[in-house]
Amino acid sequence: MKRRNIQQALMKAGLNRREFGKVMAAAGATLVATSPTARRAFAAPNLTVFEWSGYDDPTLCQEFVDKHGEPPNYAIFAEEEEAYQKLRAGFKVDMSHPCTLSVARWRDSGLLKPIDTSRVPRWNEIPSDMLGAKGIQHDGKIWMMPFDWGNSTIIYRDDELPNAAQSYNLLLDPALRGRVSIFDSVDEAFVIAAGILGYESHMDLSDDEMQKCAEVLRELHKNIRFYWGDPTALQQSIAAGEILAAWAWTDSYISLRWEEVPVKFMFPTEGLSTWMCGFVLNADGPGDENLAYEYLNATLDPNVGKVLIDEWGYGHANAQSYKISESDLAKELGLTDDLTKFLKGTRFQGEIVPEKREKMIEIFETVKLGG
Repeated sequence: MKRRNIQQALMKAGLNRREFGKVMAAAGATLVATSPTARRAFAAPNLTVFEWSGYDDPTLCQEFVDKHGEPPNYAIFAEEEEAYQKLRAGFKVDMSHPCTLSVARWRDSGLLKPIDTSRVPRWNEIPSDMLGAKGIQHDGKIWMMPFDWGNSTIIYRDDELPNAAQSYNLLLDPALRGRVSIFDSVDEAFVIAAGILGYESHMDLSDDEMQKCAEVLRELHKNIRFYWGDPTALQQSIAAGEILAAWAWTDSYISLRWEEVPVKFMFPTEGLSTWMCGFVLNADGPGDENLAYEYLNATLDPNVGKVLIDEWGYGHANAQSYKISESDLAKELGLTDDLTKFLKGTRFQGEIVPEKREKMIEIFETVKLGG
């Protein structure tokens, strides 16, 4: 039975796509461990990766798993502000997976150390336009290795909303009181508010523009059932019909579609919101640095990219991944190894001056509390 057919069968048995991936990876690890050709016991890798919920998926570092018998240790965060504050408080990990918009802040706080690209054999397979994104390089040093990129947009139940406005304004519809969810992220929240107000970008707002965004966010808050941090919880709420419109990642759309939930992926008039994330080395990581570099290289494997494209609907940092993709998702979602071309007409989530971002955080947290 093909992987996708097995996946669909397991989903009907109650497993979502990410749970399926872990089941399959665990099965593979079991086969390795019990194979008569296995000649040595594997010690647990001395490496801890600070990851987004759901990315603790062994198929995203398969070479590392094949070599060491199991993936690294994972510590999970729901969004970058949470991760940043935890690291600032002294939490120790070896690697983290933030997005470009956070790297400067993490770097300037002394949380990171530069990456030695000579220790990443696949480094030259990363498209040059990705390496040119703000946050990757600073003072002649590399601070992040690109890994994945994708879009945030509105996904909605088209059986319940057949005539939904193809605009961010859908989230403000009074008919959707208590039926809306957005990601619990200040950056995503201000992307939405700035788009509704017609601002070109959310990344360099004046104080007056921030206050106008705050007004939009207060109006949006009236419709919010919950601010999501775990995409699986969001997907379950959409499938159950509790949430009819949500600001979500591509992966949630793919998972719901595979589960045969009637959802649409919106290409809003304000544009998709595009993000790019990657791996950084934490300055005080207690683990094995050699393993960290092995992990970096393993995540650049084109076969990992194929998983991201075919099963997650995300772009990958290795241009070779697109050549082996077997899914129509890349075309449907506009994924390409030409990031510069893709970014035209989208709202990129890039760096924000720390002072401005702190003001945005204060506004967002106040709005969430009903203020």
